[in-house]
Amino acid sequence: MTEISAAHSDPSLLANKTAWAVIFDMDGTLVATTEADFLAWQKLFIHYGKQLTFEDYYPLLGRKSADVVKLGLGLSGKLAEEAMAKKMQLFEDIVAEQGIETMPDVRSFLEQLYEAGIPMALATSSRKKKMKLVMQTVGLEKFFSVFVTGEEVVKGKPDPQIFQLAASRLQMPADRCVVVEDTVSGVRAAKAAGMACVAISSTHERDELAEADLLIDHFTSLHPEDLHNLIP
Repeated sequence: MTEISAAHSDPSLLANKTAWAVIFDMDGTLVATTEADFLAWQKLFIHYGKQLTFEDYYPLLGRKSADVVKLGLGLSGKLAEEAMAKKMQLFEDIVAEQGIETMPDVRSFLEQLYEAGIPMALATSSRKKKMKLVMQTVGLEKFFSVFVTGEEVVKGKPDPQIFQLAASRLQMPADRCVVVEDTVSGVRAAKAAGMACVAISSTHERDELAEADLLIDHFTSLHPEDLHNLIP
C-alpha cells in the first residue's frame, strides 16, 4: 500500500502530464449519507415486516438498491420497483429533516483537481433520483463531467461494470483512472476494473480496505499528486 509523500509538486502542472482521470463513489466517500441511508432502509424493512440492524446493513454498503431489495426483502420486478420508490421517499424525508453534509475537506480536494483540469466522474450505486438530490443538496455537481448510477449497470459492485462505464464516458483507459471509494465492494470493483484505488476509512475499518493502493482517514492530507503517483 502506497504511503502519502511529504513533498508535493504544483497541482497546476498535473494537467500537462499524460491524461488521467478520477472516479469518485458518492455515499460515504463524498457525502456523509450512511446514517440517513440506513435509517431509510430500516424504515422500509419495518414496512415489510422485517427488522434491519446496522450489523445486517453493513455488508450491503456500496451495493445497488435493487440488490439490497432482492437480498434483504426477496423482492424483484414491479414489487422491487415499488419498494425502491418508497425507500427513496423515506430518504428524502430524512434529508429534509436532518440535512446532509459533505465529508470533511472534500470540497477543497475536488477544487484542487478541478483547477488542475483533471476530469472527474461520479460512479454511485445509488439510483439517479437519489444522486441528483444528494448532489444538489451539497452543491458538488459542477466538479463532475460524467455521472453513472446504479440502474445503468446490470451488475453492481463488486462487479467492475460501473467503473468501466465511467471510464468509457470519460474516454479514458482503465489504467489511467484512479477510483476513490469507502467500501470493500467498491475497492474490489475498482481493482477488478484494472484501476488504482484510494480508500477512505469513513465507513469501514482500515484493515478491511487493505486491497486499496492508498488508504486515507480523511481528505485533509490528500493531494492530486498522490493520486497521480498511483498511475503506472
